[in-house]
Amino acid sequence: MYKPIHSDFIIHWTGKKDIDDKDGSDELYIRRLKDILKYGLWMARDEKPEKLDINGRVLEKPLMVKTCFTELKLSESRMHAEKYGRLGIGVKRYFLFDRLGSPMVYVQHETQNLFFPPYSDWLVKSQEGKHLLCFFKHMCSSKDHPLVYDNYNESEWRIVYSESIRKLLLDEKREDVVSLFKDPKDPEDIERHEYYKQLKGNKKPEYLLPLDPWLAIIIYPNLQVKKKSIEDTEIRKRLKEIANRSHVTGCPERTHPPIELDLDACHNF
Repeated sequence: MYKPIHSDFIIHWTGKKDIDDKDGSDELYIRRLKDILKYGLWMARDEKPEKLDINGRVLEKPLMVKTCFTELKLSESRMHAEKYGRLGIGVKRYFLFDRLGSPMVYVQHETQNLFFPPYSDWLVKSQEGKHLLCFFKHMCSSKDHPLVYDNYNESEWRIVYSESIRKLLLDEKREDVVSLFKDPKDPEDIERHEYYKQLKGNKKPEYLLPLDPWLAIIIYPNLQVKKKSIEDTEIRKRLKEIANRSHVTGCPERTHPPIELDLDACHNF
C-alpha cells in the first residue's frame, strides 16, 4: 500500500507574539480567524534580514515580503504551535504553487555550496536571484553541537512577493497570478483598506493572500475556540463562500468545507 512520506497539509501558524505572549484570549483567536477568512493571510517583512553563513562568508538575504508555512504530520502540530502560535490555517500544495510558493532549500552553516559565491554570483547580484535567495535557509538555528537540524525538521514553504515580482508577472501577461495578491494600502480595495487603517502598531501586512477552495484544514488552539467557531454564523458563512470561489478550477476541495480539529486531537494522527 502506498504511504506518502510528506504530509498533504501545508500549515500557516499564527498568534504567538500578539496573542499567546499576551493573554492568550480565545476571543482574540476567534477575531484572528474571522480576519483571515475575510481578508486573507498576512504577507509581511521581518524586522531584521536573515543571514546565510556559507562558503566562508556571511550573506545577508533581502527583506522580502513573505508568508511562511510548515509541511507536517498533524501529530507534530503542538511543537510548531508553541513556536509560532496556536491557530493553524492549512492548505493543499496548489495554494502555494498558484502563488509562486516553494519549499525551502536548506544549507548548513560553514559548509561549501555551489549555489553561492565564489562558485556562482547570480543569486546575490541579480534581482531575480535575490528573490530566490529568500528560499534558502540554514538547517540548524544554532551552530552548537550536537546539531539538532530544527529548521530542517520544519519542512518550511514560503510565498514571497514584491513590486518587482509583480512587474515581472505583468510583463509575462500573468494578471491571473497578480490578482491573487491584494494590496491593503490600495484605497480602491475599500474593505481591505479600512481593515489596514484600523490595525494598530508598526507590524502591518504589505500584501494579503485571500483563501480559496484549497483551504483544507483549520487547527484550533483548543476545544472552546473550535466550539465558538462552529457556532459563529459569520465564520460559517465565510467558510462556505471560500469553498465555492469560482476562480479555482480543477480543485477537488471545491464546495467542501475544511477539516476542523483542535490541537489536542492532532496527536492522534
